[in-house]
Amino acid sequence: MDISIVLATYNRAVTLRATLDSFSRLLFPADLTCELLVVDNNSTDSTREVVEKFAGEATFVVRYIFEKKQGRSAALNTGITEAKGEIVAFTDDDVLLDRSWLSNMKKTFDNFDCSAVAGKVVAQWNHARPDWLEMDGQFAVVRFDLGDELKEIRVPPLGANSAFRRDMFRRYGLFRLDLGVNGSKHTITCDDTEFGERLIRGGEKILYCPSAIIFHPVDVARTTKKYFLSWYYYNGVSLTRTAGLPQDGVFWFGVPRWLYRELLINFAKWVLTLQRKDRFRHKLRTFRTVGSVVESYRLSRGKGTGHALREPQQL
Repeated sequence: MDISIVLATYNRAVTLRATLDSFSRLLFPADLTCELLVVDNNSTDSTREVVEKFAGEATFVVRYIFEKKQGRSAALNTGITEAKGEIVAFTDDDVLLDRSWLSNMKKTFDNFDCSAVAGKVVAQWNHARPDWLEMDGQFAVVRFDLGDELKEIRVPPLGANSAFRRDMFRRYGLFRLDLGVNGSKHTITCDDTEFGERLIRGGEKILYCPSAIIFHPVDVARTTKKYFLSWYYYNGVSLTRTAGLPQDGVFWFGVPRWLYRELLINFAKWVLTLQRKDRFRHKLRTFRTVGSVVESYRLSRGKGTGHALREPQQL
């Protein structure tokens, strides 16, 4: 088997159906063998029926897998364990695939000696973009665009459009169970980021392939200021949980002193800035720093996730 595609899903039967429809339009090289593993993470909607119907019509292998342990990382780890391909690719249950996505991903592995490939994720707007939203450096709206040139990168691939040689999971372990969204609580992230950083630290070669494209429709519910403020707060929590507390430095109440300084600076900019768009940007940064402060305090008090969850699971 050349490629195993792992797709974790939870209660998104409607968007999953559209994603699977885009799979049916993929262009497959004649010599490419692949399988799609849809890992159902305790869905209570019609997810299983949607997958089984698609599997009966697909021209390639489609496997439905149920993972009882709640959490995207647990679901992805199950998919990796079950995968038969020499390359393991990932995508999400609310995206649309460009017809050449898989063939261009595979071509990159064939033509270059690389350990991982990051594809382009294009935000697809089906409604008016809010005038307060700046897209530069923005990840609350899912996107990953590093230009139109194929190149080596030193940043982690985005989980929604990434692929790794299977040996990377044997060498570096699986996804951390204390990271990644969990059920309906779209809060903790960075599961993909943390794994990618392990490869970077290990000196692995990661290529960005701009022609391996997926489109991510922007949910109107995720373009409200309330959603962005929540996302940035939990982004601060996620980043701090990923990195852990520093081993040295000055701490106040278990929190690194520099975080208080960062919080004060961001808060001052938020309060004193008059331009509306810039003011909201500083407010978002303030919320992210608050999340970092809160998670640092929790970790210092021993209230973070257990050691077993923080350690990468082994394949």
